[in-house]
Amino acid sequence: MRLEQLEAEVMALPKDSQALLLARLLAYLGQNDDIDREVANVWIQEAQLRDRAMDEDRITGIPAEQVFQKLRESL
Repeated sequence: MRLEQLEAEVMALPKDSQALLLARLLAYLGQNDDIDREVANVWIQEAQLRDRAMDEDRITGIPAEQVFQKLRESL
C-alpha cells in the first residue's frame, strides 16, 4: 500500500478514530529511546491545549488536506 492510499483511508475515518490512531502512533514512536521524553511530553501537552481550544471554538484548524498538500509541495 502506498503512503497516499493509507493517507486517504485515514482521512476517511471518523475524527475519533483518527485521534485514536494518532495516539497509538505517538505511543509507538515514543517507544524509541532516541526521543527525548521531556520534549515529547511538552508536544503532547501542546496538542491537548490546541485540541481543547478547537473544541471551544477559540481557534480554527487547518484542514488536513491543505496541510498535507503544502507539505507535499515543499518536498
